Amino acid sequence: MKSLKLYRRMISYLSAYSPWIALSILLSFLVANFEMLSLWFGGSLVQTLFDPVKGEMARPSFSFGNINGLLKYYTWLIIRRENSFDSLKLVCLLMAVTFLAKNILIYCKSLVMAALNLNVVKDLRNQLYYHALKLPVSWYDRSKSGNIMSIILNDAASINASMTSTFDRLFIEPMRVILCVSMLLIINVELTLAVVIIFPLIGTLITIVGKAVRRRSKRVLEHMAGLVSILYETINGIRAVKMFNMHSIEADKFRGENRRFIHHSFRSTSIGAVSSPLTEVFGVVCVILLLWYGGRQVFSADGFGAEDFVRFLIFLFTTFTPLKALSSINNTLQSGFAAAERVFAVLDAPVEPLAESAPGTAPSFTRSIEFSHVTFAYPGTGAEVLKDLSFTVRKGTVVALVGSSGAGKSTVLDLLPRFYDITGGAILIDGVDVRDCDLAGLRHLYGIVAQETVLFDETVYNNISYGSPGVKRDLVIDAARAANALEFIEKMPHGFDTMIGEQGIMLSGGQRQRLSIARALLRNPPILILDEATSSLDTESEILVQSAINNLIVNRTAIVVAHRLSTIRHADTILVLEAGRIVEQGSHAELLALGKRYKYFYDIQFATRAPR
Repeated sequence: MKSLKLYRRMISYLSAYSPWIALSILLSFLVANFEMLSLWFGGSLVQTLFDPVKGEMARPSFSFGNINGLLKYYTWLIIRRENSFDSLKLVCLLMAVTFLAKNILIYCKSLVMAALNLNVVKDLRNQLYYHALKLPVSWYDRSKSGNIMSIILNDAASINASMTSTFDRLFIEPMRVILCVSMLLIINVELTLAVVIIFPLIGTLITIVGKAVRRRSKRVLEHMAGLVSILYETINGIRAVKMFNMHSIEADKFRGENRRFIHHSFRSTSIGAVSSPLTEVFGVVCVILLLWYGGRQVFSADGFGAEDFVRFLIFLFTTFTPLKALSSINNTLQSGFAAAERVFAVLDAPVEPLAESAPGTAPSFTRSIEFSHVTFAYPGTGAEVLKDLSFTVRKGTVVALVGSSGAGKSTVLDLLPRFYDITGGAILIDGVDVRDCDLAGLRHLYGIVAQETVLFDETVYNNISYGSPGVKRDLVIDAARAANALEFIEKMPHGFDTMIGEQGIMLSGGQRQRLSIARALLRNPPILILDEATSSLDTESEILVQSAINNLIVNRTAIVVAHRLSTIRHADTILVLEAGRIVEQGSHAELLALGKRYKYFYDIQFATRAPR
């Protein structure tokens, strides 16, 4: 039942291409019928060569038992000529035409299925990617990047391969079986009934093998995701790998995961491969028995002639081909089901209620942001990161957060744009709970400049204008100027049209940060979130970036996390956090005079020791 539900959901992606599916089914039907014709004329070749009809053939009366005789009669009408040699030429020509027509139709069907296949995988990947973009940050924090990439690239392709190929073959292969069995019944009912006994055995075998293939296929996909994760992490951390001389260890890690992937892939393949030989063995045993039994009927001369026996064997052997194909279809389906479980787990993950960004939906911000008795624990953990946190950020003020690592500073920043939702209390903007605000509008209030800048393998211009489509070029230039970035941009080979590489690799840390600030300036948000924006910079870059930040926060509300206390001396309010609680708050001068935790941090950074 679960497999049926999965398959129904998989083939729902084909509904948009129903005309192509109908064309494929029609072509499949024509292929099967031309195949039957070619096989029938192949049987007529025996009659033409070895036992040509002498004189006229009487037309048999119509009845089920005489269908074989009627078909042979009409075939004789088509191929009869003055002499046997002319009949032979016509039979050969008919076989050639039917085989040619069959293969032309197979080619046309292949083109239709290729177009259908490519479009379906395109649609599935588009849906996966768009859905992934709408998943909350918490989902990404719990998932490996390589696993996500593997699902979108590999698993989507596996679903598509199992879906489009099997959907087509689930029509043509049973159709071929039905036509072949029908012809077998027409030729000889007793022999056919003897053959049918073996079919349930083959079906049972296919089911048992298919379940094993599905289990193995899921493990193969999991190890493929592991490979992609290792590859992704190594490429992104290549500088650390080289600096710490970890080439051998990383290579061993990759080899180990690759070995496990190959091991499970081989086991999955070996289990799947056994169904086809076993099916053929059953078939050969069946044929041997039929040769003995059918041969006796031919020798007994009871109306079952050599032509009928040859035709029976031709159609019987042809029946085993679609039966073997059906067994491989089941293996392919089970591999697809394993991929589908992973893909649909992503598609079923709840998304954020996020519409397209619309400035008009932003909540009003005229007074303050208030944290009211906020508590927070990360999903899946019991420990509270924030405990009964209460403070107010008034419009036009700068509030700074300081504290030890793990005190909850960055968590506070993640709660503002609702990257995570609080577990207790409320966050209010002008008295309105942020959970009642339009999410896209809420996030339009904020501009974020973090320690780890997010830049794309695009031009300088496109990186600054990211999130501000259709903006005028003059405004981009003004933003770059205000961020102290214009000077180095103009020195680049193509100015604003220079490509900066993945994650801005062609730029220095200070330059990347100033582009990030220019992007925030261009968006012109009323509230700024600055997360240790200068902590990883050298002194000269820090001065330039801090100057840009000063330009950025003019006439804006800013919430700042900083380790370097020199950057927050002029903040209106400084909150000192420890273990998720506010232990001190006040201005720089007030907290120094208090002589407690903030003074301790200050002394660590600025106090000079007397020489010994």
